[in-house]
Amino acid sequence: MESLIPKLVLLRFSQRILLWSVVLILCLSSWAAAQNIKMTVGQAGINPGTSLFFIAQKENLYAKHGLDVNVIRTSTPSAVQAMLGGSMQLCTGCGSGAFVTATLEGAPPFILISSWVNVFPYIVMAHKDIKRPEDLKGKTGHVGSPFGTAPDIALRFALAKLGIDPEKDLKLVQSPRPDMANLIAQMERGDVQFGPVAPPFDRVALKRGFRLLFSLPELGIPWQNNGELMQRAYLQKNRDTVVRFLRATADAMRVFYEQKEKTVGYLMEFLGSNREDTEYAHEVYKKWADRTPRPKAEGIKTMFEAIKAKTPKAAGADPAPFIDASLVDQLVKEGYFR
Repeated sequence: MESLIPKLVLLRFSQRILLWSVVLILCLSSWAAAQNIKMTVGQAGINPGTSLFFIAQKENLYAKHGLDVNVIRTSTPSAVQAMLGGSMQLCTGCGSGAFVTATLEGAPPFILISSWVNVFPYIVMAHKDIKRPEDLKGKTGHVGSPFGTAPDIALRFALAKLGIDPEKDLKLVQSPRPDMANLIAQMERGDVQFGPVAPPFDRVALKRGFRLLFSLPELGIPWQNNGELMQRAYLQKNRDTVVRFLRATADAMRVFYEQKEKTVGYLMEFLGSNREDTEYAHEVYKKWADRTPRPKAEGIKTMFEAIKAKTPKAAGADPAPFIDASLVDQLVKEGYFR
C-alpha cells in the first residue's frame, strides 16, 4: 500500500501538468488570434469572380496569414464612401469604376493592387423576340445592380461599342443591390426585356426561355472587373498587412484553379446554384480570369473611355497612378503566382 502512494502522487502531478499544458495552449491560441491584424473589407457582387474571399474564409486563409478580416457585402460606391470615412480598408473582388471616378474628382487617391478578371464577365440575356443588339432600341433593360457599378458601366460601354446609345436609344433601370436572380424575375414578369448576368445565371435564364444576345468577353475589350482596391495612403502605411491579404487571396486562387471538387462545393453555397450550373460557371471563369492577377493599364484606359462623358477629367488621363503592380510582383517572386 505504501508503495502505491508515490505512484498516486506522481499520477496526480502528471495530470495537473497535462491540464496546465492544455490551458496554456488554449491561452496561447487565444493570444495569437487576438494578435491577428484586423481589417474591414468590402465585397461587391455575387459571381465566381467575387468568390475568392469566400474560399479564403472557408479555408481559414486569413488567419493563416495573421489577419482577422471582417467582410461586408456592399456596392463599390458604398465602399468608396466607407474607405473615405475610415471604416473600411480594402474592397475585394471589385471593379475600379467608382474608385477611379472618385480619384479623378478630387478624393484622396485610390489604387488597384491586383485584378484577376480583366474582361467584361457578363452575358446579355433578352426576351426571345430580341434577336440582334439593334433590336434593343426602345426597350427597357435592368443592370442588376446600382448605377455606377461594374455591370452598369460594362453594359453601357458595350452597347456604345455596338452602335447603341444607352442614354437615348433605350431605358436602363437599377437595383439597390447586385441581384442577378431579381433581374431574371423582372424579365419573367415583363418589367424589363434584357440585362447582363454573370454565369451561371445565363444558364438559369436560358432554361426559362430567354435568349443569349451577346457575350461581353467575346467583344475583346480589356476591362478591370474583379480586383483589390484601396486608398494609396493606407497601402503606404500598411504594406505588410496588404501583402498578407494578397497572400491569402493567392492561396484562395490556388484552390479555385487546382481543387475543383472543393471549389464547386464552395461556389454552390456562395452562388446558391445547383451542381451542373456551378461547374459550368467555374469552367467559364477559369477561362476568363488571369492566373497571375497583375493589374493592367489597358483595363483602366477602357474605364476612362467609359466614364469620360460624365467625368471629363477621364479623357486623356494617365492610368499609371491608379495601379501598383509591385505587390503582385513580390508574390510572384515568393512563388504564389506562376
